[in-house]
Amino acid sequence: MWNGLDIARVVLDGLAREEGALRLEQAVSGLDSLSEVRLHQSIARAFEATEFGVLREVPFPSLTPEQKRDPQRQRCDVVLTPERGQRVKDAIRSKRATKKAEALLFASEEEVGAEPEECLWIEVKCVGQFTYTHGVPGPNRAYTSELTGAVRRDVVKLAGDSLIANGASVVVLFSESRAVAEHDLGVAANRALDRGAPLKSVRIEHAEMVDRIGNRVMTAAVFEVGRSD
Repeated sequence: MWNGLDIARVVLDGLAREEGALRLEQAVSGLDSLSEVRLHQSIARAFEATEFGVLREVPFPSLTPEQKRDPQRQRCDVVLTPERGQRVKDAIRSKRATKKAEALLFASEEEVGAEPEECLWIEVKCVGQFTYTHGVPGPNRAYTSELTGAVRRDVVKLAGDSLIANGASVVVLFSESRAVAEHDLGVAANRALDRGAPLKSVRIEHAEMVDRIGNRVMTAAVFEVGRSD
């Protein structure tokens, strides 16, 4: 199902639409000034233009002993379900519903929703070659570590959950050129592979943006996750 979905193109088209709106407004600040959480909203909106359901901040499906309580559970940034309006079946939610039904002497109903294995689980990271620090634009001193670390961590995290059959790490990169983006994303992919991350493929799309603080290109890079088992 997910093989035909061009995640990089969907994400970049959505961001390009927002960049175009900012250009028309002659906005002083661009997408590269937004927080990562705010960009997650933009990316979720981009996926809403597809035929699939879109959910944000969904708990990872597998549970470790220390993740039995909701506040302690890791959450995935964006999850796509096969159909609009679907939620993902959740082990904790199902157990709570069953206990509540048993306490009231009612028969519990099977939870409605998509199985975790049917869904596409996406972790999103946004990295800028040039960023704002305390409101002042300039080179991002943590650029290399942020980029290489984000790819490896997200790929490993997604691959480590036995109930996630389809996972992808999406990196939105703001940089001075396509050449820089492709080189640096290649380095990030190679370092992730060198450290044992089960990375299956990489897909990259670029678009130009207004240079406000040094970034002239925005890139959507999709690192498809392989299973670690």
